[in-house]
Amino acid sequence: MYNSVSVEGLNALLWTLTAVALLLSVGRFTIRYATAGRFYLDDASHLLSILLLIGLASAYSTGFPYSARIARISAKVERPPPPTDPFYHKYLQLRLTVTLLVFMVLWSVKATFLIFYRLLFDVSKTFVRLWWVAVALTFATFWVCIGSTFTLCGSANDLYNFSMSISLVPLYWGILISPEKCSSPQSLHDIRATYKYWCALNVGTDLVVIILPLFMIYGLQLRNSQKATLAAVFSLGFVVAIFDILRTVESLQDGTFSGVALWSSLEVTVAVIVASLPLYRVLLTTKGRKSLMTRLSMERYKDMDTSPTGSTERGFLEMKVTKPAVRTFRDDLETQDTEFSKYKEAPHHLPLDHLSI
Repeated sequence: MYNSVSVEGLNALLWTLTAVALLLSVGRFTIRYATAGRFYLDDASHLLSILLLIGLASAYSTGFPYSARIARISAKVERPPPPTDPFYHKYLQLRLTVTLLVFMVLWSVKATFLIFYRLLFDVSKTFVRLWWVAVALTFATFWVCIGSTFTLCGSANDLYNFSMSISLVPLYWGILISPEKCSSPQSLHDIRATYKYWCALNVGTDLVVIILPLFMIYGLQLRNSQKATLAAVFSLGFVVAIFDILRTVESLQDGTFSGVALWSSLEVTVAVIVASLPLYRVLLTTKGRKSLMTRLSMERYKDMDTSPTGSTERGFLEMKVTKPAVRTFRDDLETQDTEFSKYKEAPHHLPLDHLSI
């Protein structure tokens, strides 16, 4: 079953999910600006992840026909081209590009969550210490994965160090097209081990990112239902980890090309989608939606209040649309409804109101 899902079907799924990720990202940025009046470093990290995802989707689309052809050759449906055919070299280049972009997308999503957590919980010294440990671990594992991509067969130069023949050996997406030095039994064993520890490092850092904020949520003065909702939002990364495990298992157990491509496409697109969702918590309640719409209306009236000459008419309208000063991210996360003056006098325990109302 080398073609259980067609190349056209894989492309349709990949670009549909990429479009969903892009739309949710636009919504994320809109909500952030409407509630905070500015963007933060986690927004820059998320923008990087969506740009990398678009690049990865393009590389996947280019590489799918090559991988499908490899699968047909493996299934003896198609005769292999001669060893000197540039098809092999192009395939290896695309596979290397895709591997690097997958790591970049996944780790940029981890960075988005880590920065978001720091902005939320920097009031806790204990959390900040744990956060630095998580950052160091995430940074180190990223470069381990990137570096090992170039040294699967020993030296980085061996990735394209071809002799007069190309080795076609069972392993990955039906067969693994490799330079000669990648084809020895020891090299194949090392490559399998590398796929496994890539999965372990990715899933392990996902678990660190998921667990990091949970003990802070436990200590919040919120209803248990609100705590459970916040924990569920921050635990959506489990879905991405499951996709990575499924992709790795499919790769190592003589999986089909379409099976590996399917799980890979789901993993990277859902990761970016998940990174967009925490800010949407404000839309799940009537109070949150009302507050957000009020702020958006204030911005619209503020723009309309500016005359063509650039001067601003003063009066009742200007007084109503003036936004409170934004000093810190914790202030930004509080739902400050200007229609209720008593709200300003209420105690605020931690800056999670716009996530939990």
